[in-house]
Amino acid sequence: MIQTILALTIVGLAVAKTVYSLYKSITTKEKGLCGGCASCDLKNELKKKGKLGAKPQISKPTTVLFANGELKYVPKG
Repeated sequence: MIQTILALTIVGLAVAKTVYSLYKSITTKEKGLCGGCASCDLKNELKKKGKLGAKPQISKPTTVLFANGELKYVPKG
């Protein structure tokens, strides 16, 4: 009898937590990637500084300054 009450209590708590989480995910004000998390202030600061954009900035590939025949390897020894 006690095992049944404990099992039903645990199942009831799990269902209540699931319903609450579903309710919170549906009713959040911001529908962005973070979903209204605590780091939104950080995200806004990065946007102001221009470090957070829609597209990642691709750096230009570096050019090779030396040809293959010019490089020499001297082993330590």
